[in-house]
Amino acid sequence: MAETITFDVVNFEREMKRVEEEVAQITNFEMDERINYATDTLRVVTPVDTGKARRGWKNIKSYDNFGFRDGVIFNRVDYIDVLNNGHSRQAPRYFIEQVLIKIGVLTP
Repeated sequence: MAETITFDVVNFEREMKRVEEEVAQITNFEMDERINYATDTLRVVTPVDTGKARRGWKNIKSYDNFGFRDGVIFNRVDYIDVLNNGHSRQAPRYFIEQVLIKIGVLTP
């Protein structure tokens, strides 16, 4: 005859809240890392003449309504699109998209 195992979960609501907070913390850390890695990688592959375009990569991180990390990577240098369209021999055309696809931030 099979034995039955039973158990009571004490403070179930509190334990679920703790698990949710732990998941959010791990997820937010991972998103921070991905945003920083993507920004750093874009800096590395950006063609350099004066260095202005390379220094132009920035990111802004925030939290969504559910407490999860969100972010935007940008470059406000006015000729970054010209570089991305293949103007420089130092980087291929659409190097920005290629980097983001390769590291998994952007899907094709």
